[in-house]
Amino acid sequence: MTTTDIGHRLRTEREVAFEQLYEACFPRAAQLVKALGGDYEDAKDIFQDALVILYEKAVEGRLDIQSSASAYVLGIVKHLWVRQRGRDAHLLSFSELEKQIDIPDGFYQEPERPRLRLFRFLAAAGRRCMDILQAFYYQQLPLQEIAEEFGFSSTRSATVQKYKCLEKIREQVKEKAFRYEEVVE
Repeated sequence: MTTTDIGHRLRTEREVAFEQLYEACFPRAAQLVKALGGDYEDAKDIFQDALVILYEKAVEGRLDIQSSASAYVLGIVKHLWVRQRGRDAHLLSFSELEKQIDIPDGFYQEPERPRLRLFRFLAAAGRRCMDILQAFYYQQLPLQEIAEEFGFSSTRSATVQKYKCLEKIREQVKEKAFRYEEVVE
């Protein structure tokens, strides 16, 4: 989701925009809140509040994002968390607070798009699998023709190979699925 269309998307396709923001920003927000002394429940509450603020600004037409939408949301999260922990926040200068936060490499890069992720899974399954799946799903070739093109002895062999390729991809997706531990650590 680009910076220019976030306001429009929030006004017209609110649920989709919120899902995309949640997927792109929540893991980082949870890490930020944890680094500042909070826990997972705190991160969920603060993140919800940040999305409400973002939505209200979009509806009112006051949304002015100078960087990425992710950075903007994380800025709101940080501000809300520091304000909520006000008794401790006034004891630390902003620069000292930033030193305590371990910002991971690639933090300011836009998150990987789902299509690119899918292509990476396909590529990791191997060139032959990618070619077979492309022939079946994109070119919509019949299995008999795929069997001939790839040198399988029968249509059944082509079907089995296609299934094995899909299973390789499913296993990779399962391995890469986010769990709570991966989000906050």
